[in-house]
Amino acid sequence: MKIGDKNIEKVVLNCTKTLLLQSGVKGWNMDDLARECGMSKRTLYKIIGNKEDLLYKCYSDNMDIVINSFKTYSEQDKDYHTLLENMANQQIEHVEEFIIVNFKTIKTEYPRIEAMIHEKLITRRSMLIDFLEEGKAMGYIHESVESRVITNIVSALMEFNINMCKTKTEFESKIREELKYIFSSIQKR
Repeated sequence: MKIGDKNIEKVVLNCTKTLLLQSGVKGWNMDDLARECGMSKRTLYKIIGNKEDLLYKCYSDNMDIVINSFKTYSEQDKDYHTLLENMANQQIEHVEEFIIVNFKTIKTEYPRIEAMIHEKLITRRSMLIDFLEEGKAMGYIHESVESRVITNIVSALMEFNINMCKTKTEFESKIREELKYIFSSIQKR
């Protein structure tokens, strides 16, 4: 984004998400966004640059929320067992519907955005590995558990379900059960 007015940026990002849900990535252009925002197309270009820059910002902001949410969650002063029991919900909490609906197209049509998402997912995976290693050190997780393997499984399940599901509701119902099973199977009772 080129201009730092957060209120205008918020309006533009919200309108973009609305268009992404209604029409997909390819079903709208900057003229449509200008109408949705009640701004001129020229103003939009001054604020955001081009469509790819805007999509990048939407996806980057969402990934930052996911990462910051996990950081806050894992640093809570709660019993580790409770945190692990609720980890499935935490993992899916901030996956927005526009991500699920447009994931395949973003991955194939926008390599720069896909690369950014990949880098942020590496950060998120690293944080989950640290969380699981901490649980092993405290005796809440079986010693034989390989944190990297569990993290890779969780990541693969997330990506698979984001790819296969058409709505956030469908995604949440499928992935929650799978993640609960994984996190419950690695903990000591």
